Amino acid sequence: MSAPRWISLQRGDMTLASVIAVALTAFFLSGMHVPAKSTHSLARELSVRLPLAFQVITAGGDRYLAANLAGFRVLVADVFRMTGDDMAIQAQLQRDVSWLNPAHEDNYYIAAAILSQPEWIPDAQYVLRRAADARPNDWQPLFYYGFNRYHFEKNPIAGAQALLEAVPRITEQQDSWTMQNLAARWLERGYSAGDAARLVDGMAENATPGPFQRYLKSRAQRLRDLAMLKELAKSYKDRHSHRLVSLDDLVGDGLIDKIPDDPLKVGYVLDENGEPAFAARR
Repeated sequence: MSAPRWISLQRGDMTLASVIAVALTAFFLSGMHVPAKSTHSLARELSVRLPLAFQVITAGGDRYLAANLAGFRVLVADVFRMTGDDMAIQAQLQRDVSWLNPAHEDNYYIAAAILSQPEWIPDAQYVLRRAADARPNDWQPLFYYGFNRYHFEKNPIAGAQALLEAVPRITEQQDSWTMQNLAARWLERGYSAGDAARLVDGMAENATPGPFQRYLKSRAQRLRDLAMLKELAKSYKDRHSHRLVSLDDLVGDGLIDKIPDDPLKVGYVLDENGEPAFAARR
């Protein structure tokens, strides 16, 4: 029999749009001002966060009950009134819950929503990674984990890898497509164009034949074209000892017959360093 859950947010099966909303809430909260740290006595800290062994003992040796008791403190906390020291205790409590019961659903959901200051991201990631490993059919911890890697840790490759790890767990086809699309976008920003093209091609090969597979192939094609333009720009610079002024210089120099059409109809430009890049969407 599974361990009792005393508290539940009654979320049910959340759509990817709802999960993205939570992630964006975390991103918004990360910019909020947290009051300066206040002085806490050791007695006060121990009254809020007890050692793990003592938490299990007071729960009659039941680690899942101990997790629920600590989780209740996490759930009722008023984050808007917390000082920095309070948030540090909150983060440690959530790590405790994760250690006691890594599959605790409310704990990972709250960690994703409120542990969004740079100093607490490692705590959030600890909770989310353990939840992802303990809940093999739940894609949401991996999405939050990937979101944090991308937005807070500034690592688009690792973020995309987390999203791709989540894809097999998704049952709704539209959510699966959205997740893969997002991963493809992050890969574009983190890998060289050629490497990203090969990865997105691999995603397309594994996708169900149809419109979404064609869309991924279009993204892979534009990455290959961008990689080619970058190589030609390097050849142009080697030949003339100066950077491109316009992409049309590649045509004028006979390096290419014409600038390739972007399959997504956005186009290619030169960035501030004179390097070919994707044009900004309007």
